[in-house]
Amino acid sequence: MFTSNPATTKQFRAVMFADIAGSTRIYSQLGDNKAEKLISNQLAKMADITKDYQGRVIKTIGDEIMCQFPDATNAALAAIKIQQQKSWIEDGLALNLRIGLHIGETIAKKGDIFGDAVNMAARMTAIAKSKQIITTEYFVQHLNSNPTINTRFFDKTHIKGFSGDIEVHQILWELDDATDFAIAPNAFLPLQQQTILSLTFNNKEYSYNNLEKAISIGRDDSCDIAIYTPFVSRSHLQLEFRRGKFVLIDHSTNGTYIQFKHQPEIFIRREELSLIGEGTIGLGESNQENNTNNLYFKVFRK
Repeated sequence: MFTSNPATTKQFRAVMFADIAGSTRIYSQLGDNKAEKLISNQLAKMADITKDYQGRVIKTIGDEIMCQFPDATNAALAAIKIQQQKSWIEDGLALNLRIGLHIGETIAKKGDIFGDAVNMAARMTAIAKSKQIITTEYFVQHLNSNPTINTRFFDKTHIKGFSGDIEVHQILWELDDATDFAIAPNAFLPLQQQTILSLTFNNKEYSYNNLEKAISIGRDDSCDIAIYTPFVSRSHLQLEFRRGKFVLIDHSTNGTYIQFKHQPEIFIRREELSLIGEGTIGLGESNQENNTNNLYFKVFRK
């Protein structure tokens, strides 16, 4: 006869991992004693913020903290606060953090927690770069309406051990990012002046005028412009309209190559770049003359 273990319980909880980026470099730069004190103080600060948002610290693992929260909103607010109150090293050098979040059923046992929600939160932390908060679409769906929490689509990716592609989102916490996200697209553009983006691929032209919604480009059929070439990611990039400018946001594995007319080529990966004038965009591969995989752009006003 099976008897359940009273010390094991299942709960629906939000899980957060917060990791100090580049800790090896910090130890090398500051020395063991100073670096250990700085990192310990940062972990203690993160633990205090976790408690402020009804969370509980499960454990610390070296330079990483693992926490759980009763809901997604408290977890997101705690993550934002942790990023905003990170410690600073002398000479203006920041102790930068990367944070991953997910929500779902967890198994609590002997003070620790286990389950897919924990594993997914850890995967989100691995995806996050320094100064980022990364989470899943499922987590975003569980956020309550809160004006201080802004999110945007980040990428679609396959997570080992999970079926299908997972839609990944970024929680914005820096003032510039949050402001860009919140401002209406046409707020700074005179009504009589319109900004036009023209894109040409395989002799087909697409024209966009003061976007209200981002354009998605990638290999997936759900993208606004689907491009089936070897180096293109399922969701390779987005084009957004902000403050009178078109901004290219790369979400890809292989990056994007942008070459403005008569200028050297620029490579970006998981970064943003404003499009001006005209030029070519290479999805996952460098722009080359007569390359049929090039996407041509032109930005102009009328």
